[in-house]
Amino acid sequence: MKTGAGGATSLTVAGQASAGSAASGNTHPANIMVLVSSGGWPVTDLTKDHFTLMEYFEVPGQQSPFSNNITSFRNVGTGAYLLQVKPINGTPWRSGHHLAQILVSSADDRQGQGGVKLIIR
Repeated sequence: MKTGAGGATSLTVAGQASAGSAASGNTHPANIMVLVSSGGWPVTDLTKDHFTLMEYFEVPGQQSPFSNNITSFRNVGTGAYLLQVKPINGTPWRSGHHLAQILVSSADDRQGQGGVKLIIR
């Protein structure tokens, strides 16, 4: 098991995306569920500020990424976090496979990352 600064166990991060009401041409939010654990135990004390979201590999026609535009955040209390995202600047979604990196850093300097694919139709 890898450790971070000060010997803290690193975070394990897994993500799953769903378009929800987001569709090509609209500005509705899409959904991302992020599961965070450390040493097999759920991490339940994170806030929106502990998450960084970076969209990569631009979709043709997409004017703005959804990087760090978390419009809604919910801590379920079980190590699961629900994030809703939209493209920045109020631009509409474009159909395609949007790829993102999720970076998580806890208050005690544990870190982890994962990837997610959001399909917009």
